[in-house]
Formats: sequence, C-alpha cells, structure tokens
Amino acid sequence: MKGVLLLKINLLEDVAPSSNEIGAITEAVQRVQKLEKEIGLMRDQLKEKEQNLRKLNEQEIPDLMTEMNVKNFTLTDGSKVGLIDIVSVSIPSAGALDRAKGDTKEELFERQQACFAWLRKNGGSELIKANVEVQFGKGQDNACSDFKKELRGRKVFYKESTGVHPQTLKAFISEALGNGKNIPVDIFKLYTGQKVQIRSS
Repeated sequence: MKGVLLLKINLLEDVAPSSNEIGAITEAVQRVQKLEKEIGLMRDQLKEKEQNLRKLNEQEIPDLMTEMNVKNFTLTDGSKVGLIDIVSVSIPSAGALDRAKGDTKEELFERQQACFAWLRKNGGSELIKANVEVQFGKGQDNACSDFKKELRGRKVFYKESTGVHPQTLKAFISEALGNGKNIPVDIFKLYTGQKVQIRSS
C-alpha cells in the first residue's frame, strides 16, 4: 500500500523487556529449578523407602517369624500375615545387550549364552524364543531359499534375538528347584527366599 511503511519487529531482539517482565521470567525459572530439585529429593527418598520396605518384607519379618516358628498370624485389625516363597531369576535380554558397551556387553552376552546352554541341557529348550532377521541384497534370491542351512557360511548380515519370557523362566526355575535341581546361581542371578504377605481384612 502506497505511503505505508511496514516494519518487521523481532520481539526477542528489538523490544527490550521491562524489569518487571524480566523479574517474572526469572521467578518462573527459579520455580522450575526448585521443583526439579524437590522432585530429585523425592525420588531419592522414594528409592530409600522402597529399599527399606523390601528389607522389612524379605528379610527382617521373615527372619523374626522363622526364629519364633510362626508361619502366620492375624493382626488386631483382622489383617492376615503369612510368609510366601519367592524366586527371582533373570537372563540378559537382547535390549540389555544392545544398550551395553565394552566389557559389560561381553559379560552379559556370555551370561546369556550360558543361561541358554543350561536350559537346553536341562529340558528348558522349549522356553527359548528365537527371532532371526536377515537382509539380502540384490541378486540374492537364490541364497534366500536355502539361508537356513547356509546362513553362517554365506557371510550374510543377520540380526538374531533370543530370549525367554521372565514369568516362564521363573516358573521353570521354581519347578526345577522343587525337583532338587542344582541351578547355577551366578549366571541366572538367582535369588530365593521368603516374603511377608499381608492381607487386609
């Protein structure tokens, strides 16, 4: 439009905020910092409380009940307290291996393979789920048809992920323990014990 001067104004660069506006921004940023600090402290406190709770549930109360030869009892509010057996066991997952680096990656891989070897040797091969992803380039259609037999020999890139569902593994190991089998504690990170169970009335 003739006779009209258009100006482009960058609010962040060309217009200086007032001291009140700067003060409002500073106050908001300080609130963010305060909340971040408070949340960090609360997370630390939560972690500590969870550790204390686990110690009570899985160590102090079971030890006291075992020492006093008490299997279960009822609180004055009607809540029933008893002990249950627990089993904790794990195999490094493909995701854990992907995230790991250096020596840790190698250690996890060796432990994973040792777990699979033990399962295969002790009747647990059906628990293992395997997934093989293969990439073929142009002109490799023939190789694709017989890759199952010659995959390793053909030097074809492939990605393999093998694992066992945690609950399935736990059930298998629990049954094996019940049958008196010797489970390698280190490779499975096996932990057995008792945990208090409180059922409110």
